[in-house]
Amino acid sequence: MISGAVLGLWSFGGPVPAPPGFGHYAELPRRLLRLAHIALIALPMINLEYVRWSSELDSPLCARGGRWMLFACISLPLLLASSAIWPPARYLLPLPVLALISAVVWLAVALGGRARGSVS
Repeated sequence: MISGAVLGLWSFGGPVPAPPGFGHYAELPRRLLRLAHIALIALPMINLEYVRWSSELDSPLCARGGRWMLFACISLPLLLASSAIWPPARYLLPLPVLALISAVVWLAVALGGRARGSVS
């Protein structure tokens, strides 16, 4: 929420002028900061749902996925914000995204195993 308040300082004619490269709504650095703000809010909520679903299972896949979810929850917003300031950081963005995808796939596999009667 603090990141949203900071973004609001220069959004919509706020009291502070936008930093260079962040003035226009569609500029890439500004879009990356907005995505970082969304990730800061949404990923912890997704992580809580992941924990709720995986807590019913005693699966090493879910435990591994939980670690990957936590990694993504921390690294994705940081990398998005870093990419807005330092463009080469964008090349690291696939790492937390792949971690999120892997965690969800592992949860789906574990839930599918439970549905068939055997959890790995």
